[in-house]
Amino acid sequence: MMSNRFECTVQESVASGVQTVTLENALLRVRILTGKGADIYELIYKPLDIDFLLKTNNGLAAFERRNLAKRRLTHYSELFTGGWQDCLPHRAKYLELDITQDTGGIAATVPWKYEILPAADSASVRCFVQLQDIPFLIEKTFTVKQGDPQLYIDQRILNTGTAPVQFSWTQHAAFGGQFLDEHVSIEFPDCVAFHARHYDSSYKNDFSRFEEPPERIALPDGTCRNLREVLPRGTNEHIFTVLKHIREPWAKLINRHKKVGVQLHWELDAFPFIRYWSYNADEMYTVGIEPSNDAFANFDHSLQHGTYRELKPEQQYGTRYGCTLFETD
Repeated sequence: MMSNRFECTVQESVASGVQTVTLENALLRVRILTGKGADIYELIYKPLDIDFLLKTNNGLAAFERRNLAKRRLTHYSELFTGGWQDCLPHRAKYLELDITQDTGGIAATVPWKYEILPAADSASVRCFVQLQDIPFLIEKTFTVKQGDPQLYIDQRILNTGTAPVQFSWTQHAAFGGQFLDEHVSIEFPDCVAFHARHYDSSYKNDFSRFEEPPERIALPDGTCRNLREVLPRGTNEHIFTVLKHIREPWAKLINRHKKVGVQLHWELDAFPFIRYWSYNADEMYTVGIEPSNDAFANFDHSLQHGTYRELKPEQQYGTRYGCTLFETD
């Protein structure tokens, strides 16, 4: 179905058995996998025909033989397609249930229901899902507006269970495709890089052992890297760190050669950290900029230091985030 609202359209389709909804205006084309996690699969700046998001080699083809309504993914990155996943909960505790790295990101493992919201000067789709393992009812509305290069996302989480849920939450946005190359620079507010995977709780609050300036973090081979730079494809590098002490909730990636960029923006109360990762190899070339409420790799450490959110029964939490695509001089 196609519905026209001046410059804005909404189109429903199916790709490799996955239901999709595409929102479009004169500047943006945003393809959402409603049949798989409400992932953002395409984020295209139309004037230059550039997709900002990573696509893995298999893409959606991996889902041709997988009915997620009958057998969901085990975690958010199984059959990874690239794009932008909502890792909710990333990790969690509910009653006797623990959601770990091996089972996390449940919202991105199942189909969502949706409804198209008519409007005169915008295109919107409201996606919603009731999770089974963790009692979360999640609603997420994606909107593009006439003549506006920004994607708006409004989200609400409701605990429908009988006990509190403690959880971490991460927006798993992986950039790549036609956009990413060695001409890309990354901008973010002043902060500290925290080596979460090396953190040892025996040092308690002595975080300085695990922190470095983001302009010169030490890699396992002893070399130093500036997280604001992107290396050429094929350098066989893998980085993961967490940016802490962020006072402003934004990050930019700008391709100076192609003169185009993307700015992520969110509410600091929802996501006070950025989980930064890059993977540079023959099979995948990407940089992940992930707003998150968690600074640690181990959820026990998150609970110890309070980098998590708790929702009591019938309690809800809402926030707004999104991104803007733009051209540069």
